[in-house]
Amino acid sequence: MDLGLPDWVADWARDVPKLKVAPPGPKSKEIIEKDKKYVSHAYDRLFQFTMTKGSGAAIMDADGNVFLDFSAGISVMNAGWGNPRVVQAIKDQADKLIHSLANDAYYDKEAEYAELLAKISPGGALESTFFGNSGAEAVEAAIKLSRYYTKGYEHIAFMGAYHGRIGNALAMASRVKYKYGHGPYAPGFFFAPYPYCYRCWFKQEYPECNMLCIDYLEKGILEFGGPSNSPASIFVEPVQGEGGYIVPPKEFLPRMRKLCDDKKFLLVMDEIQTGLARTGEIWECNSAGVIPDLLLTGKASGGGVPFGACMAKRSIMDVWRPGSHSSTFGGNGMSIAAGLAHVKEILAQNLTERSKVLGAHAMKRLNELKDKYEIIGDVRGKGLMIGVEIVKSKKTKEPLYVPQIQGLAWRKGLMMITAGMFGNVFRIAPPIIISKEQLDIGIDIFEETIKETQSKMT
Repeated sequence: MDLGLPDWVADWARDVPKLKVAPPGPKSKEIIEKDKKYVSHAYDRLFQFTMTKGSGAAIMDADGNVFLDFSAGISVMNAGWGNPRVVQAIKDQADKLIHSLANDAYYDKEAEYAELLAKISPGGALESTFFGNSGAEAVEAAIKLSRYYTKGYEHIAFMGAYHGRIGNALAMASRVKYKYGHGPYAPGFFFAPYPYCYRCWFKQEYPECNMLCIDYLEKGILEFGGPSNSPASIFVEPVQGEGGYIVPPKEFLPRMRKLCDDKKFLLVMDEIQTGLARTGEIWECNSAGVIPDLLLTGKASGGGVPFGACMAKRSIMDVWRPGSHSSTFGGNGMSIAAGLAHVKEILAQNLTERSKVLGAHAMKRLNELKDKYEIIGDVRGKGLMIGVEIVKSKKTKEPLYVPQIQGLAWRKGLMMITAGMFGNVFRIAPPIIISKEQLDIGIDIFEETIKETQSKMT
């Protein structure tokens, strides 16, 4: 397998990073000042610079600085920034039809995209799709559909979960940061411990624990913890995203499938971040041979344009009558064209295999850093969805909050975003078309920041 950059990547995006001025430069500062005056401060704004263009695995700012991107736009640009097939699909669609009135009329590419999603769905079993505008909208659709189908209203989510920041999706968010000041929430949502083996909720060791966390869900929560036997669905991230890129043991997803079958819950697989080659599988639940009742996708399935979709078994989706759910812009011409082109590119370029190969290389290098540096507590991941957990010491596992390390890496030209319930996990999730050479450069910069940080601490 050729692990170099695709031919279409721009020349300026190949030899990276390149910093002309210390970021943020004067042009970025000027735009930032205007932004602070007129744009909501609700955004995190992790990087203090202004993006102007992207190509491959690189981003250029307003001052001509070029950064190496280890975030893929939060796992959106799997086939690369500026992928020409996606760009051309957007241009062609804009020339013909932007708003396709999907709620009230038919549109050829919407049917084509739904057919493709059905064919690549787990086991080919999820044959019907509702299109929306974001992952959070897909979550809302799944909540409504699961209630409509089961006539129940109770849902299980997991500690550390993230499913969006609106409505019922926000009610299933685990972190107080996202929910603070927005309650109260509708009743019927319950949280179970996710198999976070590095920080086991019950101070156990895997595999001797025999998955006590799942026993607790089955016995402690479902039987004695509060639900009133009105089940609708269990929402599962097959690798937990915002919670810290946590990879559960192999037994987890099969036990969730069995639990849902036994208790009459629908199994909703949130693959918004894991999906479409990010973990080395088209869908991560494929790795466990588990077929969910509903599957949620977004991010990479939109190719950089706002998009979300709820896929379901036809027997479940068909209970909805016309008008049961809708969205003015869901299934619009631009998002469908971009998403369809992006998924086709992921399949055509076999990015699942590329993710596995590059991910294995990155895991090897990062585990070597773990053995070398006291503040790297854990390295975990699948494919190019890798989490590096930073601690004050390996013995205590006390979390080390990492924004300063993040900022140090950024000033060296490496863009990384964070995750974790304690804000102490780095996500290694670059565009999957990144070259092996660029991946190594990024890891080298990451090591520099870790070495400097640990030196200052000691």
